[in-house]
Amino acid sequence: MNKLSIFDTHCHLADEKYQKHNISEIIDEAEKAGVKNILNVGYNMPTNHLLLQHLVRFPSLFGALGLHPNSNEDLNEENLKWIENQLTNQKIIAIGEIGLDYYREFTPKKSQKYWFKKQLLLAKKYNLPVLLHIRDAFEDAYKIVKETKINRGILHCFTGNYEIAQKFIDLGFYVSFAGNITYKNAKWKEKWGKLIEKVPVEKIVVETDAPYLIPEPLRGRQINNYPQNIVYIVKKIAEIKKMKEREIAEKVYSNTLRFFGFPNR
Repeated sequence: MNKLSIFDTHCHLADEKYQKHNISEIIDEAEKAGVKNILNVGYNMPTNHLLLQHLVRFPSLFGALGLHPNSNEDLNEENLKWIENQLTNQKIIAIGEIGLDYYREFTPKKSQKYWFKKQLLLAKKYNLPVLLHIRDAFEDAYKIVKETKINRGILHCFTGNYEIAQKFIDLGFYVSFAGNITYKNAKWKEKWGKLIEKVPVEKIVVETDAPYLIPEPLRGRQINNYPQNIVYIVKKIAEIKKMKEREIAEKVYSNTLRFFGFPNR
């Protein structure tokens, strides 16, 4: 049987946790598992710079540039202008990782909201989708997204409830699930089960958020997460949806291509 085709919509190959890794080997292992493409996502200036180098070296990689709400020292006009200057690169297909994080408030809320809105408007100017990091801030994030009339984005590593998901879906967003949906904690299992059951499969994409969020059964056995581990996320969604793994993989892959405008880009 042919292997699955999967697009990892959120991975941090430029993260410092991979400094001593051979990125080529990581991508090779991912391809063996059926990962056709990886969206290499920046969240501060060091990762934004490094991922551009990766895009030149590896044909299967695409990139997203952005400033995470916790990247306090990088949130300034000069860096935003630098990001804008890179958007003519055809391999940059999104703005992200951007958003609001009230759980770890390294950046004051007022500043977070200001830079979040600035980056949303940049995405709108260049007709690019956005990858949203939202933690304990869904109400404010939704309000800002609606005000800026953004209608194309992904709720990265979504942790909210179905009502929140539906509000963003109604705006045109997709919901992305990562390795935390595989965790064995009973409370989490119930949460993800109810949520994933309700979210339409046509609005689901998948990610690893590697090197973070190692899925079961690899938690505690690996130091870092890798794109190849996305198969466990597909498997869990299929289990919850009571669908065949290959069917979920095909639908989610089709969703991702449609969302990013392939092959029409």
